[in-house]
Amino acid sequence: MKVHPCLFYVPASRVDRLLKNVPRDSVALVLDLEDSVPKQAKPTARQRLGEVDLTGTGHSGVWLRINSIETPDGMLDIQTVLALGGEIGGLPLETVLVPKVCDARDVAIYRSLLSGLPNPPEICSFIETVDAVENAFEIAAVSDGLCFGQADLVAEMWAPDESYLAHARARMCVAASRYGLPVIDTNSFELWDMDAVRSQSEAAKRCGYTGKAAIHPKQVDVIVETFGTAPGELDAHHQTIKDYEADEAGFAVSKDRVLAPPFVLKARRMIALLDGIARPVR
Repeated sequence: MKVHPCLFYVPASRVDRLLKNVPRDSVALVLDLEDSVPKQAKPTARQRLGEVDLTGTGHSGVWLRINSIETPDGMLDIQTVLALGGEIGGLPLETVLVPKVCDARDVAIYRSLLSGLPNPPEICSFIETVDAVENAFEIAAVSDGLCFGQADLVAEMWAPDESYLAHARARMCVAASRYGLPVIDTNSFELWDMDAVRSQSEAAKRCGYTGKAAIHPKQVDVIVETFGTAPGELDAHHQTIKDYEADEAGFAVSKDRVLAPPFVLKARRMIALLDGIARPVR
């Protein structure tokens, strides 16, 4: 699955009016049918998917967040995707983000429903329920990517327990890395203080997230700067592998680094990630 530093969300009900604000570089365009669209506007949002022209956005494909198939709107969303043949606005539907996932069986249902498309989209599962946190590894095993939905998870709790949220974040990041998946942090609701967005992004990257969601153009540059590839980072990983393979001892200690199999394995995994494609481990 392609790794994007930022997922930029646009309400599908207003996509035609917001296209001029859609960023292009290092961003996946996500049309949203779920939380950003009120229930009375969901029919309009689905209709917009068949009317909008996205060919001028500079994106090669589009992502779509649908409603849960436990709801009538979720089933109508799936029917709309099938009726459009897996194409929205002249672009292929690359990924479907599925909310309120509880276990692996939920993901299997979405795959089955979308399997009839000429090019079935990848499935990115939201970890935003207590059940999903507990079942993060089995969900990751059958998904192409994971997204964190902190607001919905907190809504299931009596209070936003920081220790539990740290547990949830760590669990899903480890599950994603176990199966070679990109893992996207929850969006920030801070629209004015970009220092706060930067701090949140840096904390998420330290936890193991590979990107972060954005709901406003102001947030995008900060997120991309944080999760994008630093100059020379990819070269450094390649050099680690090259130096290790050239060392006859297979283990070397110098002033500024240690060359040993675990660090070479890390370099190979980071190259796969920074090349832009996470390769699932099945």
